[in-house]
Amino acid sequence: MVARTASRTRNLARPDALLRGEETGDGPTVLLLHAGGERRQVWTPVIDVLTAAGYRCVAYDQRGHGDSDGSRHALAPFAADAAAMLAEEAPGCVVVGASLGGLAALAALADPAVRAKVDGLVLVDVVPDPDADRVRAFLASGAVLGDFGPLVEDTLAQAPRLREITAGLDVPILLVRAGVGSSITADEADRLVRLAPHATATSILDAGHLIARDQPVKLAETIATAAAEWRALALLRELGAGSVDHPGGNLLDHLQRVRDLVREWGGSRRLQFVALCHAAYGTDGFPHALLPLDERDRLQAAIGDEAESLVYLYDACDRTKTYARLGETPLPLTDRFTGEVVPLDATDLNDFVVLTVANELDVARKASLAPETRRDLRALVSALAAYAPEAAAQALADPSL
Repeated sequence: MVARTASRTRNLARPDALLRGEETGDGPTVLLLHAGGERRQVWTPVIDVLTAAGYRCVAYDQRGHGDSDGSRHALAPFAADAAAMLAEEAPGCVVVGASLGGLAALAALADPAVRAKVDGLVLVDVVPDPDADRVRAFLASGAVLGDFGPLVEDTLAQAPRLREITAGLDVPILLVRAGVGSSITADEADRLVRLAPHATATSILDAGHLIARDQPVKLAETIATAAAEWRALALLRELGAGSVDHPGGNLLDHLQRVRDLVREWGGSRRLQFVALCHAAYGTDGFPHALLPLDERDRLQAAIGDEAESLVYLYDACDRTKTYARLGETPLPLTDRFTGEVVPLDATDLNDFVVLTVANELDVARKASLAPETRRDLRALVSALAAYAPEAAAQALADPSL
């Protein structure tokens, strides 16, 4: 059982309402906006997991719900409330919106000042433009329509504007879709991914529309993973990774492609973070450092100590001395920054090798290399196969090698 963290009361005065809520935990902020007909307590088990993972959670009863007063007949006031909530926070928030909460968040993000506060948006079983007749039937079947009729009709009428906002967003979006009880179709989820420049989708199959009630731990873990990745991406952009030349575009493009390869090969959550940030301190083969070593705490805050420690080892690797020992277990890694020899064994060794293979494969795919250089890369991957045979086999089968 996750230990409960004490919460602190939050009150937000609006021109026509007083919104009551609470904040829990310390760390990067996650703002949670509940669905219509719910109240903030629906997030409690999600908050328990997120605060244990090092996040600070803020959740209000939306207007006309729970302990908050105010009219709930149109979407615009909900959007203005979400903007006001974010105005109270420092930049770097992740916003999680379920159903009505997600649409309010989307509408609020039309304002550049609001977008500047947000690292990413999680939409929980909602898209900006659902089929109106099916939404009405879905809500009626759950006896939810009732007093929410005017709000539902106003929100459905906003679909063209919400689509326009979504298409113009420069923040990442994750759609978390429910299973059989989802209020949206697979086609609608695919349409959102095509519409939004930085959207992805996932599913929690054993949950209905109210995922926070049905599968709070899985939802929280999904949010935590997305939040950490978005914080890392925000840091990489801040550090200028997008303006550093690299084969295939820029360094940020390369980092994301390597992350995608590692994910495709079934790499752990930790390894995906390492792949995304693997050149933070520069490497023996690409010496451009985004972060000086005396600022390692910034990367630790974004992806966690365990992932950052492997980023450091990957970047510190003296390749000439370390690769000369390939085949040994543990692998003696020579730290080019300190001269120390660090034994890599078990998980660290496997992850180090999978990352190395993915990195070299992306370089082979994107760079103009001399034939002898490609032969050298193939020989390196072949030598690494003893530690990570499946990843090496995938790379060696690629035409670029």
